Amino acid sequence: MDDFEKKDFNTNNTNEGHPDYYQTGSNGTYYTPPQTEENTTYHYSYNNSSQQSGRDNGYYQQNNDYNYHGGNGAPKPPKKSNAAKVILIVLVICLAVAVAGIVFSAGLAGKSPEKDEKETTTQSQNADDAAKTHDSQEVPLKDNEDNYTVAGVADKAIESCVGITVYSQHTDAYNYFYNYGQSGGSSNEPIKSGEGSGVLMSEQNGKTYILTCAHVISDGDSFTITLNDGTNVDAAMVGFDSQTDIGVLSINKTGLKIAEFANSDKLVVGEQVVAIGCPGGLEFMNSVTSGYISALARPISSNIGYDNECIQTDAAINPGNSGGALFNMQGQVIGINSSKIASTEYEGMGFSVPSSTAVETANSLIRVGYVEGRAKLGIQYNQITNFNNSNAIIQVLAEKGFKDAEGAMVIDSVEEASDLKNKDIKQYDMIVAVNDKTMTSTDVMTSILADSKPGDTIKLTIARIENSDIKIFEIECKLIESKG
Repeated sequence: MDDFEKKDFNTNNTNEGHPDYYQTGSNGTYYTPPQTEENTTYHYSYNNSSQQSGRDNGYYQQNNDYNYHGGNGAPKPPKKSNAAKVILIVLVICLAVAVAGIVFSAGLAGKSPEKDEKETTTQSQNADDAAKTHDSQEVPLKDNEDNYTVAGVADKAIESCVGITVYSQHTDAYNYFYNYGQSGGSSNEPIKSGEGSGVLMSEQNGKTYILTCAHVISDGDSFTITLNDGTNVDAAMVGFDSQTDIGVLSINKTGLKIAEFANSDKLVVGEQVVAIGCPGGLEFMNSVTSGYISALARPISSNIGYDNECIQTDAAINPGNSGGALFNMQGQVIGINSSKIASTEYEGMGFSVPSSTAVETANSLIRVGYVEGRAKLGIQYNQITNFNNSNAIIQVLAEKGFKDAEGAMVIDSVEEASDLKNKDIKQYDMIVAVNDKTMTSTDVMTSILADSKPGDTIKLTIARIENSDIKIFEIECKLIESKG
C-alpha cells in the first residue's frame, strides 16, 4: 500500500510475435522485532578473613630467690611470708568493686527521662524519612464532560480487540503487514506467515465476525484468532476487498464483547483518538497508543491502484497494527488502521480506513461474498510497462497525442459477461485513454470505475499494432458489476 508494503509477483507472459512481458518483482524486506539480549550481572561477595597466627606475647617475670650471705658467712635473711600480700590484694579488689557500684548508681540517677524520649523520637523520625510507596489515586475513566479518558477507552474496548495469526502453504510465503513476517520454503504443512490485528465486529447466525485489513489475510490459507484473554480460536476466511483494504474472518464462538462503531463522516480534525493493536505481532498484543486526527479524506493509494480516502492520525501505528481499531473518546471504532508512511524523514503519519467504508464493505462481504454495486470492464490485462519494448511503444503513442501513457492497459482476455465480448476487441489491444483522459497510470481507469456504477457507459480509446504501425480507434463500453 505504501513503499513499505510491496507485494512480490512474477509476470512472464510471452507470445511469439508479440512483446514479451518483463518479469517483475520486488524483494520484500522483513521486519524483525528487536531481540533483547539478556545481560546477567554476577555479584561476587568477597569475604576477606585474615587470621593471625602465632602465640600471644606476654610478659614473663622470673622470680629469683636470692640467697644473701654475709660477707663473713652470715646466715641469709629468712623468707618473707606471702600471707600479707594475699590479704592486701583481696582488700584492693573489694574496694574497686565498691567504687564501681557507687559510680554506676550515680550514672543511673543522673540520666533524665527527657533524654531517653529525645533519643527515641530521633530514631522514629529517621524511620519516617525513609523512602516509601504510597497508594496512588484511582485513575479516572471519564472526564468532567463524561467522555472517556484514554484509560477509559482501553477499559471499555480492549476486550473487542484481537490478534490474528496467518498460516500459508505458499512457497516462500510472507505476509504484508508492513513487510512484517517470516519467509518459509515449500511445505505440506501450513507455516506461520505473519501476524496482525482485528476487531470483533458483529455476531450473526452462531458466528462472530472479525473485521481486519485485506492485506493481512489475503494470502493466508488458515487463521487463528487470539482473544484478549489469550484464548486461541480457529478462524475461517469470509472475504476481502483489496480496493478498500478491508477483510473479514469468522469464528464459531459467540458471547464475546462486540465493538461499537461510530459514523466516521462526523469526525473532526484535532479530535483525540486511541489505537489498539499488536505492534510487532502477538508478543505485544493489544498495545494502546493515543494521538489526534491530523487530517481527513487523505487520498492513499491501495495496492491495486485505487485511491482510498483515509483518516490521518499521529497515534503510533507500527508493523502488526494493520487491521486494528482506531477509537474515538466514546470508545467507538472510527477507523481500521491500514498503513503508515515508513521513512526516517516522517514521524507520526498513520492512516485508517474510515469506519463507514469499512462496515459497509464488510457487511457486503458477509452477505454476498463481494462488494455490491461496484463497476468493472470485465477484462484481464497487463500494464504496458511490463513489455520489453514498452519504451518504443510509449514514444509512438506520444507522437499520436497520448503523452506519458505508461498506464496503458494491454488486454489479455475478455470475460463472457463483458460488454466488450461482442465488440471489435482483440488480445494485445491497448486501452490508452478513458473518457478522453490519457492513461498516464492505471489510477486513471480505477478512479473512473470507482465513481461509476454497473450499467454506466464509458468511452475507451484503443491502440492496436498492425503492420508495424499503431491504429487508434474508440469504442463505448457498458460497465458490469464486479463480484470479486
